[in-house]
Amino acid sequence: MSDLKPHQRWPWLSWVPAVVLSLAIAGAIVMALVYVPQFADGPPPPEPGQVDDANFSLFTEEGLAFIERERAPRIDMTEQPVAAGPLGLPDDGALTIGPHPSNLDYRLSLLVRGDETAGVRFSTETFTLVTEGGALTRIEVIPASFEPWRGGYRDVQGFVAQRGERYGFSAPTQDELLALVIEAQETGTAGVIVTDVGTATGLPVASEIICTESAFCTATFIVTPPVG
Repeated sequence: MSDLKPHQRWPWLSWVPAVVLSLAIAGAIVMALVYVPQFADGPPPPEPGQVDDANFSLFTEEGLAFIERERAPRIDMTEQPVAAGPLGLPDDGALTIGPHPSNLDYRLSLLVRGDETAGVRFSTETFTLVTEGGALTRIEVIPASFEPWRGGYRDVQGFVAQRGERYGFSAPTQDELLALVIEAQETGTAGVIVTDVGTATGLPVASEIICTESAFCTATFIVTPPVG
């Protein structure tokens, strides 16, 4: 008869899986109690001085810090001309927002009625607010980084045409942009085309297209609020 004894299992080893499972469950409960409420609450609300009483953006030092954090500036353009002072802007000047430190795009909302049923919204890499005589006179919007707003003239023309249908302006044709490129090659100076103004969104929007002699084009959207 063999002297080998059957394999014996230490009794306390049977407790190990249960202990590990209990610890895992306890850890999950703690995570849920501590972290889930933070995510559920969403981002913290703006602090005093970062937005106005109606929750529209201010372009003061405090307001710009909030815009950088949230990337969702909102401008009330119901009353026109749009006064520069209440926005925290100088009477005469230009303020450029972006590019974002994290290379993220902004969601710029220009609203023309308090119920937010009209206006225009841009995904934008950079935008500039221009003021003259105490009023906001021009907003230059460079489209979002993922949009084909820069590149070959055919791609840019297609992008501007698609946006023109939304904003209500007529885009130049590919032949017109090609002629602009040829002119730039002959003169050594970039050519510029500005579309007519569209008002389909309730705000006047046009596009400015610049093409160089290398057939590289860019498109910028221009909003020109009435001042008179």
